[in-house]
Amino acid sequence: MSGLDFFSPDGSDAGVVLVSPLARIDGGRTVTDVSSLGKLEVRGDIESLETVAGEHVIPLGPGRALVVVHGSPAAARVRLRASGYRVYDMTAALAAFEIEGEDLLRRLTELDLRELPAVGSIARGTQAVIERIEGERFRLYVPQELGHYAAEVALDMAKGLAQ
Repeated sequence: MSGLDFFSPDGSDAGVVLVSPLARIDGGRTVTDVSSLGKLEVRGDIESLETVAGEHVIPLGPGRALVVVHGSPAAARVRLRASGYRVYDMTAALAAFEIEGEDLLRRLTELDLRELPAVGSIARGTQAVIERIEGERFRLYVPQELGHYAAEVALDMAKGLAQ
């Protein structure tokens, strides 16, 4: 079975390089790139999923979760696979950024913000995993190829709020 190693920027021979969705735009304080977080899709009995310090679990659906790791996900990937989970390193496949402001997120999505974390659409149909970090700070995970677009839309909407 393939481990989709070409998605992993750490230790793979595929030469994967993370590209910031904000590489060509200035997000200021409104949009912050956190794409370097390790992101693992885990499949199996996620109800019994045990995590260690530095790992954060976001349920995606029945039998699926996104495990977010600060730094390299290599150790978590090995540990979870040894525990019988199917683990896919999505670090390079998902762009991640944080936005500031509940009003801004309400403009980006129709999701009920009281029900976060959730999977839904932002920016006219772009699928995203959205979670509240703290207060009015939110983290969005989107497909890497749509990260720049989603960040630009968030910045444009933030400008509209400032006027």
